[in-house]
Amino acid sequence: MSQKKKISTFALVMMICVTVAGGGFGIEDLVGSVGPGMTLLVFILIPFVWSLPFGLSSAELSSAYPEDGGMYTWAKNGLGEKAGFVSGWCYTIAGFVEPATFAVLSANYMKMLLPIEVNDFVYWCLCAALIVIFAIINVIGIKLVSNMATVVTLLCIIPFIVLVVLSLMDINYSPVEPMLPENMSFLEAAGNGLLIGIWFNTGFETISTMSGDIENGSKKVPKAIVIAIPFISVMYILWVIPALASVGNWQDWSSEGPLSFVEIGQIVGGAPLRWAFVAAGSLASMMILCEYILAYAYVMKSFSEKGQFFKIFSKEHKKFKTPYMAIIILSGVSIVLCSSGSFIEFVGIASILYAVPVIMMFIANIKLRVKNPDLRLDFKVPLPNKAYIVYLCFPIVIYGASVFTDNWIVGLGLAATSIPAYLFFKKLYRGGRYWEECHKNEEKRSA
Repeated sequence: MSQKKKISTFALVMMICVTVAGGGFGIEDLVGSVGPGMTLLVFILIPFVWSLPFGLSSAELSSAYPEDGGMYTWAKNGLGEKAGFVSGWCYTIAGFVEPATFAVLSANYMKMLLPIEVNDFVYWCLCAALIVIFAIINVIGIKLVSNMATVVTLLCIIPFIVLVVLSLMDINYSPVEPMLPENMSFLEAAGNGLLIGIWFNTGFETISTMSGDIENGSKKVPKAIVIAIPFISVMYILWVIPALASVGNWQDWSSEGPLSFVEIGQIVGGAPLRWAFVAAGSLASMMILCEYILAYAYVMKSFSEKGQFFKIFSKEHKKFKTPYMAIIILSGVSIVLCSSGSFIEFVGIASILYAVPVIMMFIANIKLRVKNPDLRLDFKVPLPNKAYIVYLCFPIVIYGASVFTDNWIVGLGLAATSIPAYLFFKKLYRGGRYWEECHKNEEKRSA
């Protein structure tokens, strides 16, 4: 039995903030895509139609099932073994891809800091080195990761605060005009804006994947999620509106330039603020990479412990009590994917795979309220059952409509592989009896 880690609520909030928001990097794409006015409208709407239901559902289910595994555990406990397998399988496949995304993003920032020309091989080595470093950190444990997340989040916020102060001293444009681009209808701009906004408000559940390893996790994890939701929503508005009022040129706003926060920092605060943003962007991407490796490894560990995935993924480090084999294998696959030229295409598919457990999470929460209307928890959303159930239907419809527009055939095809996979693992581990025998043998040896 691994000893639970003492982690403060503040540290958990910082972990959530860096995973969900990445400090704030990337939201330039929202401005450049749908215009200043629609960006502000999306910032106002997203907390109510997406962030709140997503975060509150994660918080309530974390309190109901305070175990490792996150959305996989919620689906298994709430919807049954088969549904749990589909959730865990889709989450696992996505988990082999997503960490490589942030290794690439981190390397893109880091190569700006290097005094040499970075060719493809050096670039891949940089990605691989980052993954290896964070794999080692994750093996050491969640306590170290939480401390790093606290420091990194606070450091990443500093350049944005400086940008806000300097921007407010030099206002030149209306930060909400035009309402939307000339070539877009209101509905088209709103749809695109919500899709991008949802992307930058996912990940509230990641900390819950390791809830069982946190002391008093049933109380601390939900509390941290509830605190993080308004903090992130306000942060997005604060970072963008003053900078728009100062710099303008909303058409050029993009995380890849010509006006990312790096270039905006250069315009507003000169070279020192530019390099501060480069450093902050690099740190934020690396911290997301670090936390994603850990979160997905814990899901794979829980998936394995339930007899539904290869048993090697459940192995714990003797000293640190972390799922070290899951971390090693996950990191190895990510290193290979970083060398793939078509890697970005897999990211779009992974987003569809991720949507499956997200939607199942909402359904599990709805079923929990229907079956247990008088349920008492350490954290329960203070809404009547019927009102809360109706509220959770909104993100299901919005997310489903926004995600299943691109690559849906390939994504759902991969999700469908959960059917033969379920039958394979059920036969391999004799319907869970193999694991029951292992646990009984362990209890006899420890007695």
